[in-house]
Amino acid sequence: MARKFRVVINNKEYIVEVEEIGGSPIVQSVQPVVEKPQVVEKPQQVQTQDVKAEPKKVEQPKEKPAPKIGGVEVKAPMSGLIVKVHVSEGQQVKRGQKLLVLEAMKMENDIISEHEGTVLKVLVKEGDNVETEQTLLVIG
Repeated sequence: MARKFRVVINNKEYIVEVEEIGGSPIVQSVQPVVEKPQVVEKPQQVQTQDVKAEPKKVEQPKEKPAPKIGGVEVKAPMSGLIVKVHVSEGQQVKRGQKLLVLEAMKMENDIISEHEGTVLKVLVKEGDNVETEQTLLVIG
């Protein structure tokens, strides 16, 4: 079954006839169409009023503030549920070591250390819900 379409390319209008064969459309013929002048209506003036909107205060979500201990903060890449914490404060960690498991959208995601050092502070526990970019622990 052939279908006709009107296609405009570079302000030039064409009538294109397309026939579906095996699920992929194939162009059968192309006929240029004489350009029609475009009708532009005169813009109407509309009265407007200046309205001064009062700024609204937006409350930021309350998070536990990150400790100012120094070191590298390990942050949640996405919001989710802490399923397992594999490290504790004072523990030595190596680059590539699994720190904790974060469940998001029914998938468990391993949070891996990108740095070597000592875990200075663990800010979450199993069962905690966390938000994106929330600090989970600090490695010094």
